[in-house]
Amino acid sequence: MTANSRLLRYACLLAIALIAGTLATTLAQEGEFWEHYEVPGFDQQTFDAFREVVRADAVPLAVEVEEPVTIALVFPSLDLSDAWARGHAGLVGRLNELEVPYQLDTFGTSHDDHSLQLAHLETVMARNFDYAIIGPTEILVQMSIIEELIEAGIGVIVWNYTTPLMEWGEARYPEGGQPLAYVGFSHAEGGQILGEYFVERLQREVEDTPQVAHLRGIPGITDNQRSGVPKQMFEEAGFDVVHESYANWARDQGYAATLDIVGAYPNVHHIHIVSTAMAIGAVEALDEVGRAGEILLNGWGGGSEEQLHLLEGNLHATVMRMQDDWGVALAEIIKFDLEGRIDEVPLGVSGEMQLVDDTYSREDIDAILEYAFRYSGDLEVYR
Repeated sequence: MTANSRLLRYACLLAIALIAGTLATTLAQEGEFWEHYEVPGFDQQTFDAFREVVRADAVPLAVEVEEPVTIALVFPSLDLSDAWARGHAGLVGRLNELEVPYQLDTFGTSHDDHSLQLAHLETVMARNFDYAIIGPTEILVQMSIIEELIEAGIGVIVWNYTTPLMEWGEARYPEGGQPLAYVGFSHAEGGQILGEYFVERLQREVEDTPQVAHLRGIPGITDNQRSGVPKQMFEEAGFDVVHESYANWARDQGYAATLDIVGAYPNVHHIHIVSTAMAIGAVEALDEVGRAGEILLNGWGGGSEEQLHLLEGNLHATVMRMQDDWGVALAEIIKFDLEGRIDEVPLGVSGEMQLVDDTYSREDIDAILEYAFRYSGDLEVYR
C-alpha cells in the first residue's frame, strides 16, 4: 500500500469518527476491549511482580546492545496536564539508569488533533524506529496505522491505555496482533475511586437530593471510563444528574461549559470533571462568578496546578497518580524486550493511584510526591 493510499484511508476513518462523534463510545459500550485484568491468561503474580520492578531501583540491562535503540515518543504533549512531561522524565531517567543506549525522538500533538498524530505515525513508519511509544488521541482512530507499525516489526507500546483491544487477539505479535504492552493508569479504577468518594461526601453534606453535572472529554474509551463509571454510581445512589457535555479535554471549553452549568443549574452541588485542563477552566469560571470553592469540583491526576487549587480550596478532590511510574514502566518494558523477557510483562500495565482531597496539607501531599515525582521533580505545568 502506498503512502498516499494509506493517508486516504486514514482520512476516511478520521472523517467517519469526527462526523459520527459516537464511534469510539459505541465500540467501548459493546465491549470491544478488555480491562487489564480481564485479558485471557492474566496472571496476578506477573502483574504484581512487574509493579514491584517499577517501584524498585533500576537493574542495568543484562545484554549488550551494539547500536543505540531508536525510540519514537508520539503523544498529546500539548495538554495542560504535566502528566506527559513527567512520563517523559521517568522514561529518560530510567533508561539512563538501566544503561540502555538509545536515541529518543518526540512527536507532539494536542489531545484532539487526530490527523496530526496520524501524520506523525506515518513518519515513524517511514523511519523504521525500533520502538514506538504511542499515546493515542483516540486509539480507535489510530487503530489501522498502529496495526501496520506492529506488523512492520516495530515494538509498539500503547501509552495512557490499560485496555487491550479484543480485535487484536490474546497474544503479542507475531503470535497475535497485540503490541508489546499497554501502559497507563486505569481510567475505570480512577473513575471508581472518585465516584465512591463523591457519593459518600455528597450523601454526608447535602440534605436534599444532590445535583451533579458532568464535564466529559471527547467520545471514546478514555472518557467512557472516566465519566461513565462515576455517572453510573451517582445514578445508582439516586442523585439527580442534571447535565453532561463534552469539553474536548480543553481548559477554555471547561471554563465555558462551567459558566453554562451554573447559569442553567445554580443549585448544582458537584461538577464532575475528567481532566486537569477542564478542571482548571472550571475553577477559573467559578472564581469569575464569585462561587470559587462553593461547588464541589474534582481534578484528575493530581499534577502541580491541581495541588495548588486543592490547597486553596478551589478543588475538593483528585485521584493522584504515582505519575513517574508510567514513564519508568515504558523503560522497563524496552529493557525486558531487549533481554528477551517480554513474557514477564503483563499486556496491560496499570499504575497505582491515591485519592487526595482538600483535607490534605502541603506536608501530606509532599510526602506522596517524594515517590510519585521521584524522576521528574519540579516541572513547569504545560500551558
